[in-house]
Amino acid sequence: MSTAPQIRDYDDDDEAQLIRLTRELQSHETSYYDRMIPPDEIAGWYVEGIKADCRDCAGRIRLAWLADEPLGYCVILTKVPNEEVDEQAFDYAYVSEIVVAKSARGQGVGTELLRDAENLARAANAKWLRINVLAKNTLARDVYDRFGFEEHLVTMEKPLK
Repeated sequence: MSTAPQIRDYDDDDEAQLIRLTRELQSHETSYYDRMIPPDEIAGWYVEGIKADCRDCAGRIRLAWLADEPLGYCVILTKVPNEEVDEQAFDYAYVSEIVVAKSARGQGVGTELLRDAENLARAANAKWLRINVLAKNTLARDVYDRFGFEEHLVTMEKPLK
């Protein structure tokens, strides 16, 4: 990408674009995980859920744009309380969602969104930044590895048939 995307806060006029990008991600992730909600079922209720998370955990929805084209978005929650009963109480920052449009993947948009999220987490005095990824999504895992994320807790699953 020759020009860096502009990253700004979400506003309610962006809802249709957020839904479109989320549906695109749902379509992509069904190849890794067969329990995704069908893309066409993603609607305003999904955005309302993200906004509620942001209210509860000092979060923001950030969109990457190039000219009038939305390239992706990221949800950064800056004050997520740790709920593990065998650990000390602490808060951490969490990238709860990151989506890059198929047409913009591999062009640095995800890295720019992660950089923005990290800056917001640091500004909120977070000491840790977390992100989840589907184990089989090697493209995303590679981006997160290059960005400096390390495995912290690995959840393993065994299908019971």
